[in-house]
Formats: sequence, C-alpha cells, structure tokens
Amino acid sequence: MAAAGFAALPGVQLPPGLDRPIRPSSHGAAGSGFGARAPEMAALGLLALAAPCRCRTARRAEGPDRGFRILEVASSFLGGQKSLVKAARWGSREAWRLMVRELAPQSPEGDYMRPRSELVASKDKAPLRSEGYALYLGNTCPWCHRAKLALILRRLPPRCVADVKLVDNAERASRGGWAFDPQQGAVDPVFGAADLREVYDRAAGRDGSGYVGRCTAPLLVDTRSRRAVSNDSVQIVRLIGTASETDEERSQGRAVDLVPQELIGQIEATTRWTYELLSNAVYRAGFATTQEAFARAARDVAEGLQRVEEQLAGSRFLCGDRLTEADVMLLPCAARFDAVYASLFLRGSCGLWREGEHRRRWLQRCWSLPGVPHTVDLRACQESYFRSLFPLNPSQIVPVPASDPGALGTESISEEDLDEFFHWRKV
Repeated sequence: MAAAGFAALPGVQLPPGLDRPIRPSSHGAAGSGFGARAPEMAALGLLALAAPCRCRTARRAEGPDRGFRILEVASSFLGGQKSLVKAARWGSREAWRLMVRELAPQSPEGDYMRPRSELVASKDKAPLRSEGYALYLGNTCPWCHRAKLALILRRLPPRCVADVKLVDNAERASRGGWAFDPQQGAVDPVFGAADLREVYDRAAGRDGSGYVGRCTAPLLVDTRSRRAVSNDSVQIVRLIGTASETDEERSQGRAVDLVPQELIGQIEATTRWTYELLSNAVYRAGFATTQEAFARAARDVAEGLQRVEEQLAGSRFLCGDRLTEADVMLLPCAARFDAVYASLFLRGSCGLWREGEHRRRWLQRCWSLPGVPHTVDLRACQESYFRSLFPLNPSQIVPVPASDPGALGTESISEEDLDEFFHWRKV
C-alpha cells in the first residue's frame, strides 16, 4: 500500500524492487521478508522525506505553492492523516514549551517567573555623584526605557550619567541578547567591550574570574572605579531621581523631583500594583505555557487597565496632577502596549491601551513632555519583539503600521504649563 501511495504522487518514481508488495516471511525480521529487504525499506523511508520535495518541484509550474503536501503523503502511506496531525501537534507544542522555558523560567503550573536582579546597591548607598557614570541601555527593553526616561526628565547631562547604546542581537552576543556594533553607533566607552557579557565580566567579575549570572540591561557602572553599581531598574530610576544636583540645577536654584518626600508611600504602592497588574503581567501572559497560567495573567492585565483608567479619571498623573516616578515606571508598558503586548503577548484578550479615554489622554500628555518621544524607537522595538521572540511568532511577520503613541496626537504645553507638570525641589 505504501509503494502504491508513493507511486500515485506526481513526479515520484519508485526504486526497482519497491514497486511490488512487501510481505513478511515466516522467518520473521531475519528472513527473506522485511529483514532481507532492509536496504529497500531504508530507501522507502528516505523516499518518504524526499517525495514531498519532488512533488513540490513537479507542481510548482502548475499553480500555487502547496508546500510539501505531507498530509497527502500521510493519507496514502498511513491510510489517513490522523496520526500525523496528532504527532505534529504534540511535537510542535513540546518544542515550543522547551524554547519558551529557555527564554523565560517557568513554575510547575506554567507561570512565567521573572528572575530577581542580581546586582543591587546597598540601601545606604550615597547619592550618585554629579559626574562619572555610564548607563547601558537597549531600545527594546521596557526596563531600560524606564531608566532613560528618568535621565531625560531629571535632565541629567552625559557627563553625569552617559547613555551607552546596546543593540539587540542574540547572534552577535556571547551570552544574552545585548551587544555592541560600531556600524550602528553602539560602542563601549568604558571597557571597549564587544558585548554586554564582557562588560559584566569586567565590571562585576570577582577574583579575576568572569561574571556568573544573567547579563541584563539596564546596567549602571561607576566609570571611576569601573565597577557595576546596579542592574535593577527600580533602583536605577531611584538613584537617578535622587542624584546630586548638577551645575545647571544649582544655577537655576531648583531640580525636578520625581520622588517628593510626602508622596513616597503612594508612589511606591502605585509602582507595586502597576508592576504586578501591567508591566510584569503582560510578560506573564506572553510567556505562559498553560492555558490556566495565561488566563490568570490576562485577568490581571484587564484589572490593571481598569484600575489605571479609574486612577486617571481624577488627576493628570498617577499620583496627582504632577508627574512622579510612578508615571516613569508605567510609561514604557503603556508605550508598547498597543504595538506589541496587545497582540503578541495577550492575543487580543484585553483590548488596547488607547480604548480607555483617561489612559489615552495620560499617554498623550506624557508623550508631549520634552524629550520623551525620543527615548524609544517604537518601530525598531516592535520589530525586535516580533522577530527575536520567534517561539511566540514563528512567522516573524511584523504588524504594519507600527502603533506609535505619537499617532495619538500630543498636547500643546507652554513653558508656564510645563512648570505645573513637575514637582520641584530647591537646591
């Protein structure tokens, strides 16, 4: 039956001897039946792989490309496609689960478990000096985006904290996904490293040995001591917000205050629930490996969207009418939500950020602040997500056009109004 099935396919010629039925002998596998014809059987197995290619070549000029026509071969060879479909479904799912686990650690229930930051400065660390730091940042990463927003909104110059560009290229990087590429303007000014792993080896290695651990961004490095300060985005944003005053701030007599003393409790509480229900929950949805884990994450995101909408109904920003660290923490998630998370991670389960009137206006307002639109290249960011996370998007097809927050329009903010958008502290 197998030989007849193959012979029926266009463009397939069976090897001599395989055009007649194969019958087992009374001597079993070692006799003159299957055993004696093992080479022929092997040839038939190879033919099973080669035949679809032959079919594809033969059919190409006759009409649309129909692939390898594996299901047609299976119907002839196996008497139906049921077994092949079941095997393909199981195999593809298990391969996908394995790749996702490599990308994102999982609980036994299939929930994504984000690893803790491994380099954290002590709680009694003195404020950052007014110069002498390098901050390694990648465009795609929302945790890097937080740190870059803090730099821009706090208005710290490069001599205080230099923004060091990383490119997202897992093939170029020796560990993780971040590397340098002079052709893209990404060079390491501190160590002359080829990738972020080498920076970690030099800045965080111990006793002359290389660094053991995850090489993640953002990474803040003290350029004087050439040692890592922190790779925790929450801590880095706070260190930037409370850094020593610059000469420009002293001349003006004031500095932007992202963490007013009287609002610290509210800011930290808001940052916690926006992280749990939005910033991290979207990743829990994207990297979930069971239906139940995905459903839990999607419910959290839906709750987070509703809670943000209600919070912003009564104020311009999350913690009142002036921007704080809490807004800085959530903005990268909001900027990426419609372009990436809503489709790639959430599979359309929770709608769009812009569908909430107060969420949309908040995003517009934040995007209208000086320097903010230039903190991320959203199209490049979208391409990286849809192409680098290939287990989630095997086709690597990227939606068009990119859903850029700038397309929502911006608010016109005068210099006088701008003063009312920030908290200020005297210096």
